Amino acid sequence: MGQLFARYFRRRGFAVSIVDPAGAPRGFASGTLDDAARADVVVIAASLDQAPAALAAVLARSPRGLVFDIASLKTPLLPLFARARKAGVAIASTHPMFGPDTRFPGRDFLVCDAGDASAARRVARLFAGEGLKMRTMPAAEHDRWVGRTMGLAHVAALACAGALERLKVDAFDVDGRATTSFRRLLDLVGSLLDQDPALTRAIQTQNPDAPRVAEVLSEEVEAFRAALFAPDPRPLEARIEALRRALGRR
Repeated sequence: MGQLFARYFRRRGFAVSIVDPAGAPRGFASGTLDDAARADVVVIAASLDQAPAALAAVLARSPRGLVFDIASLKTPLLPLFARARKAGVAIASTHPMFGPDTRFPGRDFLVCDAGDASAARRVARLFAGEGLKMRTMPAAEHDRWVGRTMGLAHVAALACAGALERLKVDAFDVDGRATTSFRRLLDLVGSLLDQDPALTRAIQTQNPDAPRVAEVLSEEVEAFRAALFAPDPRPLEARIEALRRALGRR
């Protein structure tokens, strides 16, 4: 993701330098953390376990420019956001809701207000005109939303992957006999199996809402199993009708 943003800012006319223990990717200049003090924009693009330390190291340089991260969890960063505000740093946060091999147009991009509304607006302007579906929310509300959306999708996909394996479904031989809905399921399952297990675990275990999400999913599976195979079809029909209304399918 760091390389994706580096290419984007270079395309927008910025001079880009990268601070990375592995060195800068080919075609980019290597920088130092001291460069963060003078940069117009500092992007924290680090793994979830390293993002707090990376942000803290940047804040220690008293950056004059706009600082934002792209982490998929915000709870570990909230104390640092408060520290940045107290120090007068223009701090914001983002969550690109897509992977590094994705083009911007049509994709969802979440801007998180870390207590500095002006900084959040500046971030949004940096990505204006790129065809992104942008939304702003308070950083403190981010993890609750993500746990109930992305986290739910992850847990459901992993459970379905396990069910496919136990049911002996050959997911590599479906041409000519797969419904549209099953292919969509395979797409979701495949994206999770391709993701680094450490990242999947971190997204779940570091999100305070994740245990409740998994619990609710388990309860709903049991509730629908009972309704589907009950002699009386009316409870299932009533539940589906209620869900249609609640989820805007009417």
